Amino acid sequence: MDNSIIRASAVSFAIDSCKSLKVFTKFYMFSQKIDVEKKWDADFVSLSPIFEPLHYWAKGFSDFKNEWPQLEDYQSILNSLPRPIKTLAGKTLKVVAQDGKPGHFNEHYAPRVYFTGEIQTRTENWHDFFQFLTWFMFPKTKAVINSIHVPSAQARIENNIELGRRSPIENMLSLFDEGGAVILSSDKSLLQLIRDFKWKELFWQRRGELQEKLKLVTFGHALYEKGLSPYIGMTANCILLHVDEALLQQSKQQQLDYIDTELAQLFVSGEQYKKPKDLSPFPLLGLPGWNEGNKIESFYDNERYFRPGRKVI
Repeated sequence: MDNSIIRASAVSFAIDSCKSLKVFTKFYMFSQKIDVEKKWDADFVSLSPIFEPLHYWAKGFSDFKNEWPQLEDYQSILNSLPRPIKTLAGKTLKVVAQDGKPGHFNEHYAPRVYFTGEIQTRTENWHDFFQFLTWFMFPKTKAVINSIHVPSAQARIENNIELGRRSPIENMLSLFDEGGAVILSSDKSLLQLIRDFKWKELFWQRRGELQEKLKLVTFGHALYEKGLSPYIGMTANCILLHVDEALLQQSKQQQLDYIDTELAQLFVSGEQYKKPKDLSPFPLLGLPGWNEGNKIESFYDNERYFRPGRKVI
């Protein structure tokens, strides 16, 4: 197996959440297809509301009109920060090219980030581009997620356990890191509708309340990648946060700072989110303005997308 597939496996939320090689392969094929079909576009943030949290950091690449930025351009953005982004091992984040097959534990993707700060990055690759940008948005949380993966992976190697056989909390973190989002709401009843899978009531009957009382912020870099070519079925795995109404009136950066701090604390505690099913599925294209078709009520009758709930086994 070549290193690109090993790397994709290490970060894939599909194989973790669905435990299905078929689903993983489908996700990996989607990522490859995006890189072929979606050429570099410096104005990618205008393609979908999903990119709204990225607006500020995307400006750093606005001068690259007709060609992909290179790794030295990524590093230049990192170097411009007033304070460096660091891993929990205290290493400054830096961009490096993807290497070949790792020879020992510290050369694997997550340990290498943790112990050296080196984030292996492919050129002309949307998945890795969004992975890079999410470190700017959520530096505390990304560092915590990375730090939790490392000792667990090391234990598997030392005990000759298959690398892909992760614990439930690792599966949850991978699922969120790839395909997660955070939903802020000042109204607990709106969050409860999400937990109860009451999509028509949320998106249609209470549509007028959503703009002022609810905000979705995308976290997962694979979810951003999917935003380049949205499709019915596109779903985020969410952490729901009840917040004071004042937070929803604050600046985007203040909201991102709040989310980053809250997520880091949640994942360090390890109490509330322990397995993939602790995350709340959310059909993104139901949000007003996220799909042209959702202007009519019948859009929400599609139960293959707006599912009535998880089956109890």
